[in-house]
Amino acid sequence: MQMRISWAKQDDAAALIPLLTALHLHDVGGASSPEPDAVLSHARILIDPTTPHRLAVAWNQQGMAIGLAAVGRFVSISDLRPKNSLQLELKELFVLPQVRGQKVGATLFDWIVNQAGEQGVCRIDWHVKRQNHRGIEFYERLGGRIVDDRLSMRKWVNA
Repeated sequence: MQMRISWAKQDDAAALIPLLTALHLHDVGGASSPEPDAVLSHARILIDPTTPHRLAVAWNQQGMAIGLAAVGRFVSISDLRPKNSLQLELKELFVLPQVRGQKVGATLFDWIVNQAGEQGVCRIDWHVKRQNHRGIEFYERLGGRIVDDRLSMRKWVNA
């Protein structure tokens, strides 16, 4: 599939409404379709340069957003060695259901890896739900490995 990938800009917010709506419906169990204005507000927050992450967006030839990857760049707290200190966290990788299986996710992931390499990033970390076998297989095909000594934890605040 022909596509281009770029970092999202403020004027991309409206074009992200269908993609972010699909992500919401996919990720939030039992969710109803959100109002477009609420999604637009959310898109503007996600793209705001003051947020700690960036959105990479895959666009098809017609200019439709078909996939996204959200990443945050961090400096290791404990590893002082320059070649090991700059790290990236992949917060989200999502592709519209109708274009899955067309290498959109793999292309987005490779683009992120290339961007990370150009910035001197030493590693990329991410979470995958234990029951998401297709996702785990997908990431393993791209060179990802399960980190045996890590466990994901969460505490809700004001929930």
